Amino acid sequence: MALYSYEEIDELGEGLIRQYLGAEAEEAFCVDIEGFVTEFLGLPLFYRTFAEKDSDKIGFISDGITPLRIYKNGAIVPTIFRKGTIVIEKYLRRENESGRRRFTVSHESAHFVMDRTVPQASFHREYDNERNYTPTDLKCLFSFKETQIDRMGAALLMPRFMVFNVAKAHGVQEGLPIYGDSILRAEDKLLIRDMANTMGASFTAFLIRLRELGILRRHDLSEFITGEMGLGKAGDPL
Repeated sequence: MALYSYEEIDELGEGLIRQYLGAEAEEAFCVDIEGFVTEFLGLPLFYRTFAEKDSDKIGFISDGITPLRIYKNGAIVPTIFRKGTIVIEKYLRRENESGRRRFTVSHESAHFVMDRTVPQASFHREYDNERNYTPTDLKCLFSFKETQIDRMGAALLMPRFMVFNVAKAHGVQEGLPIYGDSILRAEDKLLIRDMANTMGASFTAFLIRLRELGILRRHDLSEFITGEMGLGKAGDPL
């Protein structure tokens, strides 16, 4: 896999989605990520119930060689899918899993885009803080390659131009304040959730994207404590 800077990844992801949407891109607020995978990339996309030993595996793109263990008619069946086939854990089709499903699809499509030189089978895994991982598992989860894949997945699901479209429509083109490293005003949390829903993304994934694109403007934490909480001001009664 070629190494790209984050700026290159964002530009490439934006270019792919713009090409997929055509003239509709300028007014778009949400990417049909499944349509992008099947229509633009031309990849098969299936939903199956995974039977892998690691329950954190929820997405898979096949190299045409590596089998995926799935449940079929009540039995565990190792199945080899055609190269480039994306398989997503079936339970993600539930309505309340929409954000996770869409990001998992975009993550696997990012593997296809980024692995054009050396295609290989890859899983999308979610970190489970209650599980004891082996050093090999941790290396896989937090590798630089996976970091790049996650960035490309975000760039495809939430391309820069579309995030700015949504921000403008919600009146926040000048940015949103974040105090310290992670404190947001209650009204801004609600606004971000609304924007995330507009884009078909989870709150967490969209918040990360806002940070990546510089839409969150950092303020000193003291501003929140004095301005929003009304604490620490000189002369305040005890």
